[in-house]
Amino acid sequence: MEKLCSYFGHPETAFPTIHVAGTNGKGSVCTKIAAALQNQGYRTGLYTSPHISSFCERIRIDSIPVAEEEICKLYPKVLQAIETCELTPVFFEIATLLAFLLFREQNVEIAVIETGLGGLYDATNVVRPLVSVITSIGLDHQEILGSSLQEICQAKAGILKPDTPAILGKTVPTEWILPLAQEKRCPLLQTTLSHPNYDEENRATARLALQSISDQLLLEPAAITAGLQAMPPCRFERRRFAEKDLIFDVAHNLQGFERLIALLHYHFPSAALRFVCGFSKGKEIDAIAKLIEPAASAIHLVTGPHPRLAPLDELAPYFPPQKTLLENSIAKGVQNACEAAAASEVIVVAGSFFIMEEALI
Repeated sequence: MEKLCSYFGHPETAFPTIHVAGTNGKGSVCTKIAAALQNQGYRTGLYTSPHISSFCERIRIDSIPVAEEEICKLYPKVLQAIETCELTPVFFEIATLLAFLLFREQNVEIAVIETGLGGLYDATNVVRPLVSVITSIGLDHQEILGSSLQEICQAKAGILKPDTPAILGKTVPTEWILPLAQEKRCPLLQTTLSHPNYDEENRATARLALQSISDQLLLEPAAITAGLQAMPPCRFERRRFAEKDLIFDVAHNLQGFERLIALLHYHFPSAALRFVCGFSKGKEIDAIAKLIEPAASAIHLVTGPHPRLAPLDELAPYFPPQKTLLENSIAKGVQNACEAAAASEVIVVAGSFFIMEEALI
């Protein structure tokens, strides 16, 4: 990333940034921060991942995805740079470079940048932000980040920069981050709000991040308050279909499902829960299945064409056969769940970003 950014004259330095990492919640926190900045009148870039329906969703300016034509114009230049520099970047590195180039080209005044995975070695970690944010820490991507919470925490803390404030979400353990923060002279601030609705905790984290840069940017309270209400799609998103309540949530790891099920019980304390779930390969399916099973009236397991989705024969052994149905189509799985559900049941679609596009049709 350093070589590619250097080739293009370091586009990542053309605008101030806010850098956000975390196991869960980082997309929501990024969206809220960007919305507040946009409300204040700043031309705001937002880079998040993965996308639901279109690659363009990853790169937004003032909440609008960039046009495919703009990406197609830049892509040959990126390929030329890769060849000239004799590099072999992965998909996310190319996507990140495209975001930096488009934000510079479109004259954004500030950009909110979400890490893809981890922090220290993440492609986005070439930025020098106004503030670094870590939303939460949980077990995910252990094959890359490490098998323990301490290793994962230290990997995500790799986004901390010298003399730059760092904001931690409520559940982030400070004992592994504090030594690094002290070494880099990072003022460390942590939210204290604990709430069954995890979006309230995300709001608190985003608010603290915005407050930490109030001496560098003009941010009126009304702009912040309105921005904190913003939500990306499929984060406890409630819809009605065939007179049934459906909840779409991209919970995809154990921590995410723990929070999702707690929130379902909070909002629907007496309702039966019918799950429609598809999962990416390599997730903690055993632990997630044990968490879902007592909460579920039925479980529809789905898979689809995305190469990262686990096939049904890998998922099925983890779930109780007496309440599990196997669906070869995501859309059909949602439809079957709606048809089978009692009027009082809530249908919960979760497990992966990669099932949401078809599930929402």
